[in-house]
Amino acid sequence: MRLFVAAELAPAVRDRIRAALDDFPVTPPPWRWSAPDTWHITLKFIGETPPEAVAKALDALSVVASRHAPFDLVLGPFGGFPNLRAPRVLFFGADAGADACAALAREVDAALFDAVGVARETRGFHAHATVARVKDRLAPAVAARLTRVPALTQAATRVDRFVLMESRLRPAGAEYSVVKEFALSGGR
Repeated sequence: MRLFVAAELAPAVRDRIRAALDDFPVTPPPWRWSAPDTWHITLKFIGETPPEAVAKALDALSVVASRHAPFDLVLGPFGGFPNLRAPRVLFFGADAGADACAALAREVDAALFDAVGVARETRGFHAHATVARVKDRLAPAVAARLTRVPALTQAATRVDRFVLMESRLRPAGAEYSVVKEFALSGGR
C-alpha cells in the first residue's frame, strides 16, 4: 500500500481555493491543477508499506492522536517549492495554526519511525495544500505573475482529526482513499 498521513480541509476552504483558482492570473496555465478532492495538508508521506507494517502504524498513529488537541488552521499565502521563480509544486500555505500543525507532523514522523522504521524527515515541515505540480520550467513572465497571486481570505479549517490515506496512482492522477481516521483527543 502507498500511504500518507494527512489533515483534511473543510469544504469551505476547498471552496476558497476553488474560487482563487477560478480567478488565477495565469490563463491557460502551463500545468495541470490538482483535483479539489485531493487537496489536503500532508503530515507525513510514508510510501509503499507492507501489510504487516500497517497494523503497527495504526497503533502508533492512535497514540499520536491521543496526545494532540484539535486546533484551527488558516490557509493564506500562495507559494511554490522550491520557490516561485522555478516551482515544481504550487500551493496555498498555512498561516495561523502552522505551529500546531508542525508539532503534529513532527510527532507523526517520530512515531512512524519508531513503530515501523519509516525514514525521518530531513526537511523542515511547511503546512500547505498542493494545488498543482509543475513539470516544465516556467517562462520568466509566467513565474513573475505567480508572485502576484493574492493570499486566501477566510480559509480556516478545524483540524480535529487526521487520516491515514492510501494513494493509488492512475493515468488521470492519484486517487485517495481513507484507511483510518484518528480523532485528536489530547487536552480533553
